[in-house]
Amino acid sequence: MATIYSNLKKLSDKNGAIEFQAEIPAEIIERYALDELARYAEGFALPGFRKGKVPHALVRQHVGEMELLEGAADEALRDAMREIVDAESLDVLGRPELTVTKIAPQNPLEFTIRFAKAPDVSLPDYRKIAKTVMEKKRDLSVTDEEIDEAIGRIRSMTGMAPANEGETPAPLTDEEAKKFGPFENAEAFKKELAKSLLREKELHEKDRVREAMIEAIVAQAKVKVPPMLIDQELREFTEDRDRRIADAGLSMEQYLKETKKTADALAEEERALIEKDITMSLVIRALRAKEPSMEPSERDIQLMIARLKLRDPDRDEGSLRRSAEASMIQEKLFAMLEGTDAAAAHNDTASPAETV
Repeated sequence: MATIYSNLKKLSDKNGAIEFQAEIPAEIIERYALDELARYAEGFALPGFRKGKVPHALVRQHVGEMELLEGAADEALRDAMREIVDAESLDVLGRPELTVTKIAPQNPLEFTIRFAKAPDVSLPDYRKIAKTVMEKKRDLSVTDEEIDEAIGRIRSMTGMAPANEGETPAPLTDEEAKKFGPFENAEAFKKELAKSLLREKELHEKDRVREAMIEAIVAQAKVKVPPMLIDQELREFTEDRDRRIADAGLSMEQYLKETKKTADALAEEERALIEKDITMSLVIRALRAKEPSMEPSERDIQLMIARLKLRDPDRDEGSLRRSAEASMIQEKLFAMLEGTDAAAAHNDTASPAETV
């Protein structure tokens, strides 16, 4: 199959990154330039010509050769990148690092491109690990003291006078309980409140156990994260961090002083955090490949998109779909590890506030 690039040469293949050098012939760049010119011409107008009817030769003169060439190069390089990945059967992660080494009219476009390769992931016995973690799940209960504390918070939120500091709160009366909802008496309210508090504890415990599961699986997995991938994610992370610090009206020196960290210690901590996050993503990626049941159906995704859209109707479809897929994969992952039904597991994640 013909490719738009030529003279492909592998420059290096080490530390989880592979780099190539190649060029796109001048005649192919010109073909892309003509496509770019046609796009410009659609909305171009000159005196004596209707919009979109200006001869391409005149449009080209007004646009400028280098602007046209750069637009053509962008499109051609995107296509060349995809072709290289396919032709070399690469499994890549992150964004490729592309450098144009020569660009000039009527000349081949020369470039280098570097990819982070997906590393091999050796998974531990993740089902056994999950079972071991689940066996350590805590037994939960609600004490009378917790119920009294919750009643105190509800009294405060509803404008009922709380007890003075140091004083024992007055017992909940039947009349007071009826103001909180359709409860027959104080005992009925306390019983429902205890259920709600226990439900909240169960949800927190579920999250704790799931986090412990994944951390244990990741800790025992064998994977070497490409430094190139860490560097890319770290750049984005630090740019976002610097922006947030500036928005807070702080300098980096002030931020370091407040966090009681040196610049080196902060950099080391952030790099370790990024590597941990990427490692977790790679482990989940490997689990998806090994466990086909983790792949959500299109119907499940569409149902989740519909639920998300109800909460955020202005969110774009692409973002909704990414969130829906991530949510469904997460639920199916834990359903597989816990030996439960994914749909039931997802419905079991209602907010504690919704259960009171």
